[in-house]
Amino acid sequence: MSRASKLTLGEGDMRVNAAVALLIISAAFSGCFEEDDGFQWPEPTSSECELELDELGCTIIIEGSETPHRSLINPLTGNQWILYLNGYVKSWDGQTLDWAVDLSEVVNRCHMEQGLLGMALEADFENTGTVLISYIEDGTCEGPNQSDLILASIKIDEMDTFDLDTLTVLLRVNQPYRNHNGGHLIHAGDNNFLWGIGDGGSSDDPLLNGQNSSNPLGTMYYVKFEDNTVSPAVDTGAGDPYVLHHGLRNPWRFDLDPDGGLWIADVGQACWEEVNLVNLTVPANLGWSDREGFYEFADDGKCRPSQSEVGPNYTDPVVVYPHENGNCSITGGFWMDWGPEILQEGFLYGDFCTGSIWVLREQSGVWSEEYIGTSGGMIVGFGKSLSDDLLVFHWTGQVVLIG
Repeated sequence: MSRASKLTLGEGDMRVNAAVALLIISAAFSGCFEEDDGFQWPEPTSSECELELDELGCTIIIEGSETPHRSLINPLTGNQWILYLNGYVKSWDGQTLDWAVDLSEVVNRCHMEQGLLGMALEADFENTGTVLISYIEDGTCEGPNQSDLILASIKIDEMDTFDLDTLTVLLRVNQPYRNHNGGHLIHAGDNNFLWGIGDGGSSDDPLLNGQNSSNPLGTMYYVKFEDNTVSPAVDTGAGDPYVLHHGLRNPWRFDLDPDGGLWIADVGQACWEEVNLVNLTVPANLGWSDREGFYEFADDGKCRPSQSEVGPNYTDPVVVYPHENGNCSITGGFWMDWGPEILQEGFLYGDFCTGSIWVLREQSGVWSEEYIGTSGGMIVGFGKSLSDDLLVFHWTGQVVLIG
């Protein structure tokens, strides 16, 4: 993995769709988000897809009211499973959506960041029919959060649907607040899985979880799945044996590249959104909550005007972008070794509020970002289509194909 120059995306780089306006969410929800401590959730909105590259076009392939955010190809049928935050998993054959499972009675949706958060296939899925899922368990919406982040397994039956009777809880993480859950889950080879976990929520990391590798909050868990149980995939010497990387605030999507690089999009607080690159199996401290972006973290909400020296114990991001021109929250995508050729050989990511999309690449030891355009909606996730094109999942329910 090269040590390329780091990059800050400035105002000139942040071309956004002016039609995306940030508004305070309705008073009907305000009580649910007091623990966000100042973050103003934008009103769900959409606009036109506008791409900078003539080779690419946009097509809305699915309309809806629920929020899709993740997809996987079912190797047994060739259909696509689409995950929804409310606990639905639906099967898409390119023409119609069918039910795969309704987990809405299992998952909690008291907060916009809660729900069904991740899914990955077991290595021997074609023989076992087993998938791993990540979700916030159902619980009361009154008072302090009482719903844990869950890693579980579940089997697929002969009808290509999920058998709820086989749901088995593998790991349980206590969440002190309702936000910053992370929950993304990917297969990392040899039946090892990466599970991203947020810092426990609220703001300013009040429990100082980010710099504590002895608990799961604010970390990247690395687990091995065997015989329907999990164990630490490697011995890193951390206080919590599952912890591989720590110093994360809210890792909202990550992916591996062919060289063993782990790309992590970490949602910032008041100032900076991050793309981090670390070696998969070499433990790293990504800095939160001592640092945000390239800078010392300012819990007074004031963004530092100049870059500060990184200490020997931290790994800084390779790129950051500020909360300017409507940008507010990063959504990570994929290392693109598939899809439209013009998008390949880089890490693709977007912004939740503006729908902007970029691809980050290294050229001659320098990181450079290419602005792809705006998808026309609020991006909560990306996926790979049945035709090997890029899917963009919108908060407002649309699934957009870019190809």
